[in-house]
Amino acid sequence: MAAITSSGIGSGLPVDSLVSQLMTVEQRPLTLLAQKEANVQAKISAYGAVKGALSSIQSAATSLTNAATFTARKAAIANADVANVAATTAAVPGNYSVEVATLAESQVVASGQFAASTTSVGSGTLTIQLGKYSAGSFAANASKTAVNITIGSGATTLANVRDAINNANAGVTASVVNDGTGSRLVLRSADGGTNNAVKITATDDDGNNTDDAGLSKLIYDASTGGTSHMTEKTVAADATLTVNGIAITSSTNTLTDAIEGVTLTLKKTNVGSPTVVSVTNDTSVAKTGIERLVKAYNDALTTIKSQTSYDVANDKAATLNGESTMLALRNRLSSSISTAIAPGLSLSAVGISVAKDGKLEIDSTKLTTALDNGNAKKLFQGYDSINGLGSKLNSLMNDMIDSKGLITSRTQGLSASVKTIQNQSDIVSRRLTTIEARYRKQFTALDSLMSSMTKTSNYLTQQLANLPKISG
Repeated sequence: MAAITSSGIGSGLPVDSLVSQLMTVEQRPLTLLAQKEANVQAKISAYGAVKGALSSIQSAATSLTNAATFTARKAAIANADVANVAATTAAVPGNYSVEVATLAESQVVASGQFAASTTSVGSGTLTIQLGKYSAGSFAANASKTAVNITIGSGATTLANVRDAINNANAGVTASVVNDGTGSRLVLRSADGGTNNAVKITATDDDGNNTDDAGLSKLIYDASTGGTSHMTEKTVAADATLTVNGIAITSSTNTLTDAIEGVTLTLKKTNVGSPTVVSVTNDTSVAKTGIERLVKAYNDALTTIKSQTSYDVANDKAATLNGESTMLALRNRLSSSISTAIAPGLSLSAVGISVAKDGKLEIDSTKLTTALDNGNAKKLFQGYDSINGLGSKLNSLMNDMIDSKGLITSRTQGLSASVKTIQNQSDIVSRRLTTIEARYRKQFTALDSLMSSMTKTSNYLTQQLANLPKISG
């Protein structure tokens, strides 16, 4: 509202003070509307806190409907030096005897010495092929394609050749190693196993593709009659082992199908001393999920209580005290956890009880038993045509917090009330502006009138004082 300053100069009438006092009274409806809006906004915020708490219940309940929660497996190995083990839900509980005879190795071949990594090797084309050497012959790996690598005349150094090989994705990694007397090109098969040994041929720009010059210095062919100017440093080898007496061969030390659902990462041989891999049910995943649900439920009750309580000592009600929506919500929550999904199958049957304050308590021993005998899985995931508690709670939370839920509908109504109050406040504010202008106009006119009357009074007083005195 506009304020007119320096009023009352003519007569000394305190126009600003008078208008301010009158407007304080006039503004009471606007103050009441502001308080009303603040109360509604507080309810919206409180419902937001409740919605967040219910969302946590829904998240915990949903995780308990996941089949993997109750079918988790864990694997352990008696001799951890032999292998690392990990299990998925596909693993079948049981014991598996494992004996490792050999580990998989990647073949490593090295060139002869070069003066330095900057020494020119030659230009042309190198062809790298992966496969297996057997009985003096080379059989190409059907799943690996031979790769041709062009070494241009402008990039012929040992370092250039290394980079060209690595950029070609040829199934090998190349490096330059300095042994103190010179540099060597070293190639290592990216994959282990006898089926990933290398065969390297060259089309040398010098026209001779087998002599020990140019790119031909890098050829390798270990088959009978083949020519090699590189030397094998590590022999390609397969991993060989037995699982429960069944022989297994693998080109890699990481086996994902030797034991169904179990990943074996071999580290050491143990010929003559078999070790045992044990696969068991891992109930800790489900137990953690159930504990999370209980905590979310109890936290939600705490939030609801704090938002609906009444402080008798201070005669003060919480923000959502008396809200019928909250009463309905609490009743439905209580009913959801106290109702059995089937005869004899309820929270109490798996060791979860309701305390006097409505919160849930867990008997760890009873819960462990229920997890072991499958009753906990039945309760939360259901069985046959019976819906589990997990899906029931999820549906209940949807009824409360989704776009058409109970809380959403209530907060939408409250938001509409806020808009109505704001519209009313705008109307009152405009009316107050008009009233203040009228008050100022009236008091300014009064001030002017009083000033004029004062001047007249002063003039008359002066004139009377100048009249001749009447003597006796």
